[in-house]
Order: sequence, then C-alpha cells, then structure tokens
Amino acid sequence: MTGIQKTLLAIAALVLLAVGTFIYFIANWDASKAEPIGAHHVPRAHASLFISPEKLRGLGQRPSPALSVRSAA
Repeated sequence: MTGIQKTLLAIAALVLLAVGTFIYFIANWDASKAEPIGAHHVPRAHASLFISPEKLRGLGQRPSPALSVRSAA
C-alpha cells in the first residue's frame, strides 16, 4: 500500500466514524430527556463578554473618536 492509499484509507475511516457516531446519536435521541433550547434565557445585557450594549453604534454613525495618548515629558 502506498502512502497516498494509506492516507485515503485513514480519511475514509474518519469519515465513516463521524457518520456512524452521528447516526448512533440520532437513533438514540430521547426528546423527553432533553430540555428545549427556548428554555434557556440569556439576559440581553449579559449576552456578550466583549461588546457593551451602551457602546453599540448603528450603521452609518461615526466611529468613536480615538483616545489621545499624552506622554509625560
């Protein structure tokens, strides 16, 4: 077996493993044990760790002015 054939065989094995686990997951799904996605409520104010709702700007608005850096001379 050449290196290319071994590589293709490994890729095929990984694809079959992924498809097989997906089919197994769907076949064993029990909806009574799962909580609906809509039951999880994330407050709007805490939805993101990186974007503050107070600092959001709409489309077409000017960007925030750059902070001036003053050096201590």
